[in-house]
Amino acid sequence: MSNVPPSKRELSNVEYVYNAARLYSFTLDCAMKLPKRWMFLLTERTVDAAARVLEHAKAANSIYVTCAVDADLRRFHLNQAYCYAQVLASYVDEMFERFPSREDGGGACISQASYLRWVESIDREFKLVKGVMASDKKRFGGYYAKESTAAVSAQLGLFDT
Repeated sequence: MSNVPPSKRELSNVEYVYNAARLYSFTLDCAMKLPKRWMFLLTERTVDAAARVLEHAKAANSIYVTCAVDADLRRFHLNQAYCYAQVLASYVDEMFERFPSREDGGGACISQASYLRWVESIDREFKLVKGVMASDKKRFGGYYAKESTAAVSAQLGLFDT
Protein backbone atom coordinates (compact mmCIF):
# COMPACT_ATOMS: atom_id res chain seq x y z
CA MET A 1 0.00 0.00 0.00
CA SER A 2 1.18 3.45 -0.81
CA ASN A 3 1.43 6.12 1.87
CA VAL A 4 0.64 8.77 -0.73
CA PRO A 5 -2.97 9.98 -0.53
CA PRO A 6 -5.00 9.08 -3.66
CA SER A 7 -5.59 12.75 -4.44
CA LYS A 8 -1.82 13.37 -4.66
CA ARG A 9 -0.87 10.31 -6.70
CA GLU A 10 0.53 10.87 -10.16
CA LEU A 11 1.20 8.68 -13.14
CA SER A 12 4.38 6.64 -12.87
CA ASN A 13 7.18 7.49 -15.26
CA VAL A 14 7.46 3.85 -16.37
CA GLU A 15 3.76 3.54 -17.21
CA TYR A 16 4.75 3.69 -20.89
CA VAL A 17 6.45 0.28 -20.58
CA TYR A 18 3.40 -1.30 -18.95
CA ASN A 19 1.09 0.25 -21.55
CA ALA A 20 3.35 -0.97 -24.37
CA ALA A 21 3.18 -4.51 -22.99
CA ARG A 22 -0.62 -4.34 -22.79
CA LEU A 23 -0.75 -2.87 -26.29
CA TYR A 24 1.36 -5.73 -27.66
CA SER A 25 -0.81 -8.33 -25.93
CA PHE A 26 -4.01 -6.73 -27.18
CA THR A 27 -2.61 -6.44 -30.71
CA LEU A 28 -1.75 -10.13 -30.67
CA ASP A 29 -5.27 -11.01 -29.51
CA CYS A 30 -6.85 -8.91 -32.25
CA ALA A 31 -4.49 -10.26 -34.90
CA MET A 32 -5.67 -13.80 -34.12
CA LYS A 33 -9.19 -12.78 -35.17
CA LEU A 34 -8.16 -11.52 -38.60
CA PRO A 35 -8.48 -13.66 -41.73
CA LYS A 36 -5.54 -15.95 -42.42
CA ARG A 37 -5.07 -14.52 -45.92
CA TRP A 38 -4.01 -11.26 -44.28
CA MET A 39 -1.09 -12.92 -42.51
CA PHE A 40 1.67 -11.61 -44.77
CA LEU A 41 -0.11 -8.49 -45.93
CA LEU A 42 -1.04 -6.80 -42.70
CA THR A 43 -1.28 -8.98 -39.60
CA GLU A 44 2.40 -9.85 -39.35
CA ARG A 45 3.45 -6.23 -39.81
CA THR A 46 0.95 -5.02 -37.24
CA VAL A 47 2.16 -7.43 -34.58
CA ASP A 48 5.77 -6.60 -35.45
CA ALA A 49 5.10 -2.86 -35.01
CA ALA A 50 3.53 -3.49 -31.59
CA ALA A 51 6.48 -5.71 -30.63
CA ARG A 52 8.92 -2.98 -31.62
CA VAL A 53 7.04 -0.41 -29.53
CA LEU A 54 7.48 -2.73 -26.55
CA GLU A 55 11.14 -3.50 -27.34
CA HIS A 56 12.13 0.15 -27.62
CA ALA A 57 10.11 1.12 -24.54
CA LYS A 58 11.91 -1.54 -22.51
CA ALA A 59 15.27 -0.56 -23.99
CA ALA A 60 14.74 3.11 -23.11
CA ASN A 61 13.63 2.20 -19.60
CA SER A 62 16.70 0.04 -19.03
CA ILE A 63 19.19 2.84 -19.71
CA TYR A 64 20.64 4.52 -16.64
CA VAL A 65 21.77 7.93 -17.85
CA THR A 66 25.22 8.92 -16.65
CA CYS A 67 26.56 10.76 -19.69
CA ALA A 68 25.45 12.48 -22.89
CA VAL A 69 25.71 9.29 -24.95
CA ASP A 70 23.36 7.49 -22.56
CA ALA A 71 20.91 10.39 -22.77
CA ASP A 72 21.06 10.28 -26.58
CA LEU A 73 20.58 6.52 -26.63
CA ARG A 74 17.58 6.76 -24.31
CA ARG A 75 16.08 9.53 -26.46
CA PHE A 76 16.71 7.41 -29.56
CA HIS A 77 14.77 4.46 -28.11
CA LEU A 78 11.92 6.70 -27.00
CA ASN A 79 11.75 8.20 -30.49
CA GLN A 80 11.72 4.72 -32.00
CA ALA A 81 8.91 3.62 -29.67
CA TYR A 82 6.91 6.68 -30.70
CA CYS A 83 7.57 6.09 -34.40
CA TYR A 84 6.53 2.44 -34.25
CA ALA A 85 3.39 3.45 -32.36
CA GLN A 86 2.62 5.75 -35.31
CA VAL A 87 3.14 2.83 -37.69
CA LEU A 88 0.89 0.64 -35.55
CA ALA A 89 -1.82 3.31 -35.62
CA SER A 90 -1.65 3.35 -39.42
CA TYR A 91 -2.07 -0.41 -39.59
CA VAL A 92 -5.01 -0.36 -37.18
CA ASP A 93 -6.65 2.35 -39.30
CA GLU A 94 -6.17 0.19 -42.38
CA MET A 95 -7.68 -2.83 -40.60
CA PHE A 96 -10.67 -0.82 -39.49
CA GLU A 97 -11.27 0.31 -43.07
CA ARG A 98 -10.92 -3.15 -44.59
CA PHE A 99 -12.08 -5.61 -41.96
CA PRO A 100 -15.77 -5.55 -41.08
CA SER A 101 -16.64 -4.91 -37.49
CA ARG A 102 -19.87 -5.44 -35.64
CA GLU A 103 -21.02 -3.78 -32.48
CA ASP A 104 -21.34 -7.12 -30.71
CA GLY A 105 -18.09 -8.56 -32.11
CA GLY A 106 -19.77 -11.85 -32.91
CA GLY A 107 -18.00 -14.50 -34.94
CA ALA A 108 -14.49 -14.07 -36.28
CA CYS A 109 -14.66 -10.33 -36.07
CA ILE A 110 -13.11 -7.51 -34.11
CA SER A 111 -15.80 -5.53 -32.33
CA GLN A 112 -16.07 -1.78 -32.65
CA ALA A 113 -15.40 -1.54 -28.92
CA SER A 114 -12.14 -3.47 -29.43
CA TYR A 115 -11.07 -1.11 -32.20
CA LEU A 116 -11.86 1.82 -29.96
CA ARG A 117 -9.90 0.29 -27.06
CA TRP A 118 -6.99 -0.41 -29.41
CA VAL A 119 -6.86 3.16 -30.68
CA GLU A 120 -7.17 4.56 -27.15
CA SER A 121 -4.27 2.38 -26.02
CA ILE A 122 -2.11 3.60 -28.90
CA ASP A 123 -3.06 7.21 -28.14
CA ARG A 124 -2.18 6.64 -24.49
CA GLU A 125 1.22 5.31 -25.55
CA PHE A 126 1.80 8.46 -27.63
CA LYS A 127 1.05 10.66 -24.65
CA LEU A 128 3.09 8.60 -22.20
CA VAL A 129 6.19 8.47 -24.42
CA LYS A 130 5.96 12.19 -25.19
CA GLY A 131 5.62 12.87 -21.46
CA VAL A 132 8.72 10.82 -20.68
CA MET A 133 10.63 12.62 -23.43
CA ALA A 134 9.63 15.99 -21.96
CA SER A 135 10.58 14.80 -18.48
CA ASP A 136 13.92 13.54 -19.75
CA LYS A 137 14.59 16.86 -21.43
CA LYS A 138 14.23 18.55 -18.04
CA ARG A 139 16.24 15.92 -16.16
CA PHE A 140 19.01 15.43 -18.69
CA GLY A 141 18.95 18.85 -20.37
CA GLY A 142 22.53 19.46 -19.31
CA TYR A 143 23.66 16.53 -21.42
CA TYR A 144 21.72 17.77 -24.44
CA ALA A 145 23.07 21.30 -24.07
CA LYS A 146 26.66 20.17 -24.47
CA GLU A 147 28.26 19.75 -27.84
CA SER A 148 26.53 17.35 -30.14
CA THR A 149 26.96 13.74 -29.20
CA ALA A 150 25.93 12.54 -32.65
CA ALA A 151 29.56 12.14 -33.72
CA VAL A 152 30.41 10.17 -30.57
CA SER A 153 27.30 8.06 -30.96
CA ALA A 154 28.14 7.36 -34.61
CA GLN A 155 31.67 6.30 -33.64
CA LEU A 156 30.24 3.90 -31.07
CA GLY A 157 27.78 2.55 -33.65
CA LEU A 158 24.75 3.23 -31.46
CA PHE A 159 22.35 4.27 -34.20
CA ASP A 160 23.05 1.65 -36.86
CA THR A 161 19.67 -0.05 -36.47
